[in-house]
Amino acid sequence: MYMNDLDKSKLITTQVDRWDLYARLTPTVFLVTCVLLIVYGVIDFETAFYVGVGMFAVTAVVWWWWAIFTIRHLVILLNRASKNLVEVAGEVKEVSREIEQLKNES
Repeated sequence: MYMNDLDKSKLITTQVDRWDLYARLTPTVFLVTCVLLIVYGVIDFETAFYVGVGMFAVTAVVWWWWAIFTIRHLVILLNRASKNLVEVAGEVKEVSREIEQLKNES
């Protein structure tokens, strides 16, 4: 399914909001859960540590790929906007020349 630039930008904004929420909630929930599990003897500190390292690694890899694809989209969007601005600038110059010619003919 093809998404236009506006839809893709809205999707990226939503994803950024989700990453922000994830970055705020996950560490707190993880620490509280680990403290409770360690205090009640369900797991030991070493297990909690390695689970945390694993979760961090998975998060880092997923975020890295998401960032790469998002940056690629933004670069494409910026290049397209830049190209369109150059075209508009050329058209403005052409219209300005035509207006000058009309003034000179009158």
